[in-house]
Amino acid sequence: MDQQLAGRRKSIERERALFDADLGLSALDPFVQDSWRRCAPELPAAQYAVPLDAGEVADRWDASLIRRAFPDILTELRAVAQDGDLVAAITDERGQILWAHGGRTMRSTAEGVNFAIGGWWDERSAGTNAIAMALITGRPFSVFSAEHWCAGVQDWVCYSAPVLDAAGRPIGVIDLSSTWDRTSPLGLPTVTNMARVVEQQLRLEARVAAHRRGRGRSGAPSGAGLWTGSTLDRASLLQLDVLGTSSVRLDGQPVLLTPRQVEVLTVLACADGLTLDELHTMLHGERPVSATTTKVEVSRLRSALGDGVVGSRPYRLRVPVEVDLLTLLDRLDGGDVAGALALYRGQLLPRSDAPFVVERRHHCDVALRTAVVDVGRVADLLAFASVHPFDLDVLETAVDRAGAGHPLLATATARLAVALDDPDGY
Repeated sequence: MDQQLAGRRKSIERERALFDADLGLSALDPFVQDSWRRCAPELPAAQYAVPLDAGEVADRWDASLIRRAFPDILTELRAVAQDGDLVAAITDERGQILWAHGGRTMRSTAEGVNFAIGGWWDERSAGTNAIAMALITGRPFSVFSAEHWCAGVQDWVCYSAPVLDAAGRPIGVIDLSSTWDRTSPLGLPTVTNMARVVEQQLRLEARVAAHRRGRGRSGAPSGAGLWTGSTLDRASLLQLDVLGTSSVRLDGQPVLLTPRQVEVLTVLACADGLTLDELHTMLHGERPVSATTTKVEVSRLRSALGDGVVGSRPYRLRVPVEVDLLTLLDRLDGGDVAGALALYRGQLLPRSDAPFVVERRHHCDVALRTAVVDVGRVADLLAFASVHPFDLDVLETAVDRAGAGHPLLATATARLAVALDDPDGY
């Protein structure tokens, strides 16, 4: 056993004994002290979290902004929980668990104290714990061993980070928990980074929505037009195709850009008005790349497009822009599945690994696939499968939807057979 951890636990237990004896406290985090004081008249220290309230949790999880903004977070949390035998959870703004996944032993341990879907972990229900403290303080928080108020989780260590909206209000919490003797210095940074990714995506979604609302028929961003002081004497039109192969045209004339410059342009076209840090994160994520590199990339893009196209402080495009990706999504929103598929020449910048592009690629693929499987014609299903030739569900749906006598039945059946026989298919 780690003697330092054991000593830390004994120290906290001594503080708890002093508190119970009303002799004052000295070494504990002031937020934990305040929480204990609130819990003392309300909760017996021996109680567990309140029983599960599964009710409408599934519907509320489906509507969760955290889930919708970054669905891939579940894959990451599952992997972390499985690899480290932790329990991972995501709550709503009130502290009720909407999603949870446990490792080998922690799953049953968590269920034993109602740390599972539907369980309430606000302070009033479960006493001092990391989820409650993250919601109360609005910042990442770790609660170790006997810092927990209720006895049922005093053998735990919990790391929680709130996900904040644009106004700084928590909309939920991301949590990782294990037993106290397996404390890791990576626990709190892990959930903190995940929360920040979700927050960045929420801000990006808001900007994209505002950008799309303000484009009008020409595709121009709100406020786009003449660039005062530039060499442009009119509002040039920038056209950007990024589905499948990429191409850039300014006033109908092709512009040759590097793959990285196209990535920068794609981000700026979809997310209007970014700081250097925001743009850098969308391009490079957590990779060890200097922000100076991003400034240089923008400078080169500005030179390639000419004066006045790319503005700074914040970074944004200062001319009307048409993007095939955004047009596709607009058509989907309007129920025009065939029209959306007509633009789907391939995935969004398929060779790019920029975090923004990867997320938008996944969003586009999933949105289009969902619409095609739900209401698409056989021709629509086969068009989608042209980009994803080994998507067995789509091809099987095409065969089923064709039925006997349909002119595309033979084609659908043949393409399904090829996908089934391909050892590298999925």
